[in-house]
Amino acid sequence: MTDKPELPVVESGDTLEIESPMRVGMRIVLLLIALFPLLAPYELLLKPRWTDIVNVFFLFMALVSLGALCVSALFVWAAVAGIRSQMAFDRGRGLFTYTAWAPVMGTRTSRRPLDAIAALEVETHDWSDSAPSYSLRVVMADRQTFRSGSSWSREEVEAIRQRVASFLGLPAGKS
Repeated sequence: MTDKPELPVVESGDTLEIESPMRVGMRIVLLLIALFPLLAPYELLLKPRWTDIVNVFFLFMALVSLGALCVSALFVWAAVAGIRSQMAFDRGRGLFTYTAWAPVMGTRTSRRPLDAIAALEVETHDWSDSAPSYSLRVVMADRQTFRSGSSWSREEVEAIRQRVASFLGLPAGKS
């Protein structure tokens, strides 16, 4: 197991940044995984060279192949729609900047004053088939929220929350 954080934090001078990466390598891996389910349509529909497609066996093979195509499409969507985001807290300019990017949406940036931050919270994401994951949620005075990427470690996200609160000099009740 590696000690590399899932949510890298970079602090320099008056700026603290939280990265939520969706690396190019992960996108490539997802695209390569998307190729694997495509074997089903090839092996079940194309390779046998069906001469009679009006029978129950062909219909079953077509349904299995359709399911495989859907799984493949899901992996392709994950590769192109996975969001890479960054939270930047800039004390010098008094700005909080949230930037999100994905190939299908381009770059979206939101800038808010630091004094509009109402709370810093650790948000729990419960999953039915695995352990929960956690993310940092920045809540603004107007109730708009910004979320970091998620981590499987609550301790990591709690440490980031405390580091941001300390960096911003927020009172204990505000974080």
